[in-house]
Amino acid sequence: MILKQFLNAVRPTVPHREKQDLHAILNETLRLLEPEIASREIAVRLDLAESLPPAMIDPGQFQQVFYNLIRNAYQAVPADTGKIVIRTRVNDFNFIISIEDNGKGISPEHMGAIFEPYRTTKSSGSGLGLLIVRRIIREHGGEIAIESEEGEGTRVLIHLPHTDRPVRLLGPPLSVIDL
Repeated sequence: MILKQFLNAVRPTVPHREKQDLHAILNETLRLLEPEIASREIAVRLDLAESLPPAMIDPGQFQQVFYNLIRNAYQAVPADTGKIVIRTRVNDFNFIISIEDNGKGISPEHMGAIFEPYRTTKSSGSGLGLLIVRRIIREHGGEIAIESEEGEGTRVLIHLPHTDRPVRLLGPPLSVIDL
């Protein structure tokens, strides 16, 4: 069972990309998590870009990304005073998605191992969630960054390209004659 979970977390997959509305996937994920968030009286604020073009993504995989990140955020915040802010922006090259909380933050000791398998500070959890999130984002050509201050909260930033980023291959070395 543990080996199967690990292999599913690290094994590359081929995303089944289609044009999708990131806001719709985000809202659907929030709807799924709403009972848990509401039961702890956590405030969720959406600061969404007014005009977001469709993204070429695997909708199921991105729902998993949003689910894992929002769940991590609401598990880290205090009941009654917990806040989560979700922002989306777009520039000429990337979609930028930010999920920020006012939770307990991540200690510097844990930050260095945050994407290592089976590393978790939770009493229940596999320690594979962020590893899976990072794999999915990278398979879509994106990057994830996590900023955290212990006692203050955490912000997760996702940069997702509008289009596939071509892989640049280095050609054969140039000789002096070619120059």
